[in-house]
Amino acid sequence: MKKSLVAVLICSIGLNAIAATNELLTWEECLARAENNSPELAAARAAIRELEYGVASASSGFLPQISASAGVNRGERENAAGWNKTESASADLTLSQDLFSGMGNVAKRKRALAQLQIGNEQYRQARSDVELRLRLAFIEVLYAQDLIDLTKKIEERRRNNVRLIQLRFDGGRENAGSLARSKAQLSEASFEVRQAERSLAYALRNLAAAMGSMEPDQGAVGVLKADAPEELTELLSLMKQTPDYEIATTQIEATEEGMRVTRSDRFPQISFNASTGLSGDNYPEYGDWSVGLRASMPLFTGNRLRSEVAAAKEKIVQSELDLLDTGNTLMASLQQRWNNYQDAIENEATQKELFDAETLRAEISTAKYRQGLLSYEDWDIIESNLITQGKTHLQRRRTSEIEQARWKNALGWSEWHTTGEQ
Repeated sequence: MKKSLVAVLICSIGLNAIAATNELLTWEECLARAENNSPELAAARAAIRELEYGVASASSGFLPQISASAGVNRGERENAAGWNKTESASADLTLSQDLFSGMGNVAKRKRALAQLQIGNEQYRQARSDVELRLRLAFIEVLYAQDLIDLTKKIEERRRNNVRLIQLRFDGGRENAGSLARSKAQLSEASFEVRQAERSLAYALRNLAAAMGSMEPDQGAVGVLKADAPEELTELLSLMKQTPDYEIATTQIEATEEGMRVTRSDRFPQISFNASTGLSGDNYPEYGDWSVGLRASMPLFTGNRLRSEVAAAKEKIVQSELDLLDTGNTLMASLQQRWNNYQDAIENEATQKELFDAETLRAEISTAKYRQGLLSYEDWDIIESNLITQGKTHLQRRRTSEIEQARWKNALGWSEWHTTGEQ
C-alpha cells in the first residue's frame, strides 16, 4: 500500500513538473507564435500579394481584351402626324489585341516584376525587424528571470551577513553602526527582489505583445549566452546581401523599365480589333460584324513626351546615386554594429574574470572577518564589490545577446529566412 502511494505521489509530482515546464516558452515557440499572430508580418504578406496582383495586371497587355454590351432605348419622335413611339435594342461583342506598343507592355511587366522583387526584400527586412523585437523581448524575460535569482541570492547573502554582524555585535566585537548598515543593506536587497519581480511581469507582457498576443505566459526557457562573431573579412559581400542594398539595386531596374514605358509612347501603337453585334427596332434581329487594324502615332505633343522621357532618365540617375549612398552608409553602419557586437563579447569575458576574482576575494575576506582578521569597513567594501560585479556581469551577458540580435538584424537575417520559410 505504501509503495503504491509513493508511486502515485511520484507520478503526480512528475506530471506537475511537466505541466509547469509546458507553461514556459522556448525561443522556437515564440517564433512560431509570432509568425502566426504578428500583425506586422500579416501586413507584409498582404503587401507581397498586392504586388503579385500588380504583375498579373501588368501582364494583361499580352492578352486580348474582350468586352460585351447590350442596351434598350425607348422614346418618341415628332413628325407631321404627331408623336410616334420608338424602340430599339442592340447587343455587341468586341475584341481588341495589342500587336505593337513600342515595347511598353514588356517594360510594364518587367517593372512590375522588379517592384515585386523589391517587395520581397522589404518582406525579408520586415521579418528580420519582427524577429529583432521578439528577440529583444525574449532576452529581457531571460534577464528578468536571472535577475530575480541573483537578487534573491544577494538578499540571502545580506541576511547571512546581518546574522554574522549581530553575533559579533552581541559579543562586543562590532559597533551599532555596522549592524544598522547591514540591516539597511538587507532592506535594499529585499526591495531589489520585488523590483526584479515587477520587471519580469512587464517583460512577459512585452514578449506577449511582440508575439501578437494579449495574455502573457509564465516565463521563458533559455540561457543568456551569445556566440562570438566571426571575423569581419568580407564586409562588402555582407553589405551587398542586405535587404536595403538589394532594394536600392532593384530600384534602378524598376526606374529603367519605367523610362521604357514612358518612351514607348513615342512609337506607333498597332492593334487588331474585331466586333460583332445585333440590333433591331424592338429586339435584336439584324447582325453586323467588323474586323480591322488600327495604327496611331503621336506627331506633336507640345514637348510633353520629350520632357517625360528626360524626367524618367533623371529618375534613373537619382536611383543610381541612392544606391551609392546606401552602400556607403551600410558599410559604415555594419562596421559600427559589428564593433559593438565584438566589444560586448570581449567586455562580457573580461567582466566574467572580474566577477570570478571578486567571488574568490569575498570568500577569503568573509573567513578573515569571522576570525577578526579583517575590519568591517574593508569586508563591507569587498562584499559590495562582489554584488556590484554580479549585477554587472549579468548586464554584460544581456548586452552581448542584444548586440548579437542587432547585428543579425542589420544584415537582414532571421530564423525564418535562414530556415527557408516564406
